[in-house]
Amino acid sequence: MILIRNAALLLTLGFLCCMGLFRLTGQPAWRARAMECAKWGVVLALCLAGFFALRRGAMFI
Repeated sequence: MILIRNAALLLTLGFLCCMGLFRLTGQPAWRARAMECAKWGVVLALCLAGFFALRRGAMFI
C-alpha cells in the first residue's frame, strides 16, 4: 500500500511541477508532460478502485 501511496504522491508532485513550469515558460512540452502525469494518475486511481472492489466482492463468494 505504501508503494501505491508513493506512486500517487510522485505523480501529483510531477503534475504540479510540470504545470508550474508550463505557466512560467509557456512551452507546450511542459503541459504535455503534465497531462501524461495526470493520465497515469487516473489509471492508478482506477486500478486502485478496481482492486478494492474485487477485494470487497471476494467476501460474497
